[in-house]
Amino acid sequence: MKKVLIPLLLAAMAAASCSPQVYSLHLDVRQPSNSGLDLARKSMAIVTMETPDSTFDRNTASAMARVLENDYFGGEEVIGMYRVPAADSVSVELMRSLVMDTEADVVFLLNSTLTPGEDPTRVPVKTILSVYDSMSEDKVHRFKGQAVLVPKNGISDLSPEAETVGGRIATRFLSNWKTQTFSLYYFDDFNASEWEKALEYSYKNDFGKAVDVWMKFTKGGTALKRAVADYNIAMAMYLLEDYELSAKWLDLADQEENLSLSSGLRKRINQKLGKVAEIE
Repeated sequence: MKKVLIPLLLAAMAAASCSPQVYSLHLDVRQPSNSGLDLARKSMAIVTMETPDSTFDRNTASAMARVLENDYFGGEEVIGMYRVPAADSVSVELMRSLVMDTEADVVFLLNSTLTPGEDPTRVPVKTILSVYDSMSEDKVHRFKGQAVLVPKNGISDLSPEAETVGGRIATRFLSNWKTQTFSLYYFDDFNASEWEKALEYSYKNDFGKAVDVWMKFTKGGTALKRAVADYNIAMAMYLLEDYELSAKWLDLADQEENLSLSSGLRKRINQKLGKVAEIE
């Protein structure tokens, strides 16, 4: 989740009221990649085939992993690297088995073919990348590409060129971002300082601390305040990309009170859980 800076207009809060006020956050939200695949919050593995060109593929896969890890995992090295025997074709059954073997949600299977000719300064390469997302539709997504490598260190060392190819392949699967508006509730009452503190944490993208504040209002008090706290926690969980937990907190809010913002958050959650079409 990226943040778009906006003024925190706490000084403009309405006069004390029994009704909750609404505060808006403008955030950049992760969207599916240009490949059409939504890889957020999914574990990944990259598999290469044992072929005459497997060394090139392993270097390519390593470069792919670094780029994807920087985008989805904050640079943490969590993408597993695996090898399998060469196969004539890539089926859904094969990809399912790789999911089982690697225990990853998404598996990339990389297979490149180098065809060096008489000119050692130019090496054509064709790459087929098969991708299977076990948390989405049951199909193999195939991406094909070709390029002409110009090895600087001779054909015996294509690792720099493999890194370039890996980086280019990975860009197709990087997140896109879209600015969206999200609304939170607060009260300007005798607990105003606590509600303000939670908003300040939210503005800084520190939703964990904001949730700690709202948790204080989930027990006791009026049904309206409990509902507002539950709703805000549901929104925080949504922004933290834990959509199942977000839905549970929103259920609690709906049991307490009929909040006007609840239906909009419900639609967002359902879309992320694949229950409705993409929100425009």
